[in-house]
Amino acid sequence: MDKAGWLLALMLLGAAAQAQATMTQTAGVPASLAFEVKRNGAVIGTHCVAFSRESERLRVDIMMDLQLPIALWFDYRYRYSAIEWWQADRLDALRVQIEDGAEQSRIDGDTRAGRLEVDGPQGLLRLTRNLLPSNHWNVAVLHESQLLNTLTGGTSALDVTLEGRDSIPLAGGEVEADRYLLGGDLADTRVWYDTEGLWRGLEFSARDGSVIRLYPRDLAAVSTATTEPLWSRNAVCQKLTGPLSG
Repeated sequence: MDKAGWLLALMLLGAAAQAQATMTQTAGVPASLAFEVKRNGAVIGTHCVAFSRESERLRVDIMMDLQLPIALWFDYRYRYSAIEWWQADRLDALRVQIEDGAEQSRIDGDTRAGRLEVDGPQGLLRLTRNLLPSNHWNVAVLHESQLLNTLTGGTSALDVTLEGRDSIPLAGGEVEADRYLLGGDLADTRVWYDTEGLWRGLEFSARDGSVIRLYPRDLAAVSTATTEPLWSRNAVCQKLTGPLSG
């Protein structure tokens, strides 16, 4: 194996350790996450993830709220809201609601007879409980060949590639994060995780070809901005009280 091959192997081993650490921490409550969402560099919304305990299960609340002016008298609105319940490091149940302009859709997932039954736009599917949902907070997705697509209610194939490492602005400084191309059915989607396996960013192409990018924000910044329309529209951002990852 040449030098480049050894370097790649070491980086992948490090990512594997991060994945195990993230899956193990679901026994407790992971740090909350908050992101500012930009379209072609312009701020259009927020994305927040909050963790809590419900009896023996980990509950994950997720919301992305976007508002984009497309005319002087009309704003396009997109809201993605999800709740995940995890038990023994596996997805136990899922609720997703999507408002895409005037269109609305819903996805419900529940564990029955050892399988995850998902009812959504693609109909009722019986899937393995080992699938991870496409909400990106869990770094273990880097080692999967498919995931549960929480936009379509079906599955999406992955072919993950490590592309490099970037410096991402955060809390007046920078954090180093590895950049991955998810590939497969998500060929235009990139995701960032830092050396501790914490989710640090997401990038994908919108239907109109514009680039959507999520940038991490720290708790102090979010707490002082929750009265601003950008953050106040997002119910999950409003409830963040624990330490943010950063």
